[in-house]
Amino acid sequence: MPGSLIKLRFTVNEQETTLQCPPGTRLLDILRDHQGLKETREGCGVGECGSCLVLKDGMAVNSCLVPAFTLADSEIVTIEGIRSLKSFAELRKSLPAEDLKGCGFCSSGFIVALAGLFLANPRAGEAEIREALNGILCGCGRYPEVLGTTLQRLSRRRRYGRKRD
Repeated sequence: MPGSLIKLRFTVNEQETTLQCPPGTRLLDILRDHQGLKETREGCGVGECGSCLVLKDGMAVNSCLVPAFTLADSEIVTIEGIRSLKSFAELRKSLPAEDLKGCGFCSSGFIVALAGLFLANPRAGEAEIREALNGILCGCGRYPEVLGTTLQRLSRRRRYGRKRD
C-alpha cells in the first residue's frame, strides 16, 4: 500500500533506535537524515564504490543497498562508531591511521571494510585484506598505502605483546 510506514527497532552505534519510515527507505538515508551520521557518504548509490559501508550485524554492507524492512533487531555500526566506541578500541589498533593523506572520500570505506574483516577473522592475512579492500573505489590511489599501513600495524601487534591463539 503506497504511503504505508513500518515501525523499526534496531541499534545504531550501541544506541537503541526506534523509527517509522517507508519499508524501502535506504539505510544510508536513515543514518544521514534521521540519525545525523554524515560521515557515511553516498558515492555511486548502487553499491559499487564502498563509500557508504557500515557494519550490519558485524558484516560490512553497502548502506545504499539495505532497505529499512531488513533492519528490525539489527546492530548497525558506522564509521563514527568504529572511531569512538569503547568496544572498538582494541580493533582500532589494527586499522590504518585515519590521517592518511588523500581525498577522504574513500577513508571511511577502507576503515569499515577492514573492521568487518578483523571482526570476522582477527588473524586475517594479506590475501584476505586485499579482498576486503577490493570493493572500495579510491580515486586518490591510496590502496598501496592503506594495505601497507594495515599489514605493518598487524605485524607489529602480532610480534610485540600479543598472545598467539
